[in-house]
This record gives sequence, structure tokens and C-alpha cells, in this order.
Amino acid sequence: MSDEENKGQGIVKPYLSFIDNNVLFKKPVSCLFAIVSLVIPIYILSLFIQFEVFSSGIVNYIIAAILIVLVLAFAGVFGALIWWHRRIIRDEGPKYYNNFRRFIQTLGEWFATFYAISVFGIIIILMLLLPDDYYYVAGAIPVDIPGVNIVTALYGPIGGVVIIVATKILLFLLDPVIWLIKQIWTLFVRVVLYVYRNILNFFGTVEKNTPIWVGITWLLAGAVVIAAVVLCFTHGGLAPVIGLIAALAFMGYMLFKRKDYNV
Repeated sequence: MSDEENKGQGIVKPYLSFIDNNVLFKKPVSCLFAIVSLVIPIYILSLFIQFEVFSSGIVNYIIAAILIVLVLAFAGVFGALIWWHRRIIRDEGPKYYNNFRRFIQTLGEWFATFYAISVFGIIIILMLLLPDDYYYVAGAIPVDIPGVNIVTALYGPIGGVVIIVATKILLFLLDPVIWLIKQIWTLFVRVVLYVYRNILNFFGTVEKNTPIWVGITWLLAGAVVIAAVVLCFTHGGLAPVIGLIAALAFMGYMLFKRKDYNV
């Protein structure tokens, strides 16, 4: 192997290894929400700068804004760690529901934690530094603050607990709902394949273990033929005739390409 080929592999292999092994590409949902958790305090900091809180020259405003950003940074880092430690498995094969379930669980835990820390911390800071003049600083935060008192501060931890409990209840109810959806889908598949196999049996051809998409395709093609015939007799015109010809041609093509799914 030439030196140029070795050099090329030396450049490409580490890059491909980074893509294959890096968690950012394997678990993009978890990484995305972890990044969002870290970006929130930066976004609030940009709003404080936009509203000229730091250039106002009022010491209490500046200290309150800095402390609020620090609280949000702490909540953001804590929330990012939640997503990091509960990294969602990449969607592969039959893992879709497990991934979705874990996503709902992690989302509830993250939102509850971030809400509890940020609400309690921000209200306490405003209550201590700006008890009667918090509107200017609070106006830069894109969340309505009904008041600055200890009761409002307790909304944070209490709301966090409520969110976690609600998430647990949702997950508890989600399992039987998903089970019911699976049973309905299984029944639908059986009905479709039963009708499809009876149609094939009528024409002298029988296929076992037929994929569901084949049965649905045949039923849709048959529905198009029936609709085109009805439209030909009721409305006339060229469009229903073209639809009828296209549907019959498609059904003929499927018969010609019919496979034995027992193999």
C-alpha cells in the first residue's frame, strides 16, 4: 500500500471513528436537550444585555441580574447532567417505545428540576434585592412573575414535585394505552390480510404470511377501481377513465411481480 493511501486512511479513520463512537451522533435527542439546558442561561443573559440592565448603573439591578444568570446556569448544568445520565438509546428496531418512554420520563425530570431551581432561586433573589422594584429586571425574563414573596418562591419546588408525579402517572397510564393500540393494530392487520387472501383465493391464488403492506396496497387499488367506475357512470369525463386504467394497470403489475412470501 502506498504512502498516500496510508496517509489518506490516517485522516479518514479517526473522523469515522469519531462519528461512530461519539455520543452526539449516537444519542442526538439527549445531547440536543442537554445543549438547550445549557443555552437557556446564555439566552437570559443576552436579554439582560438587550434590556440594558448592566448598563443601567443601578447596583441592585446588576447584582440581581448576575445572580439570576448564575442560578439559571446551575439549573442548566444540573438539567444537562440529567440528560447525560439518562441518555436515550438510539432508535433501532423494537426499541422505539422504550426510547419514547424514557424520553418522557427524562423530559419530566429535567423540566421539574429546572423549574424548581430557577423559580425558587429567581424569586428569592428578587425578594432580597428588589422587593418593591423588581419589574425592570423581571421584565427581561420571558416568563410572567405574578409576585415576589415566599409563597411564589415555593411554587418552584412544589411545582417540580407536581410535574414529576404527573410524569409518573402519565407513564403508568401510557403502558395500557400502548398495549391497546398494539391490539387494535394487530386486529386491523388480521382483517386486512383476511380480506386480501380471500380476494386472492377467489382468483385462484393463495399466499401465506403476506406482509401487511401488500394487502393494504391491493385494497387501495381495488378502492380506486370501484371509485373510478362509479365516477365514470355518475360524472363521466376523462379523469375517471384514466384513474380506472391506471388502477387496473397497477393491479396487473402487482400480479406480474407477485412473490412467494413463504420462501
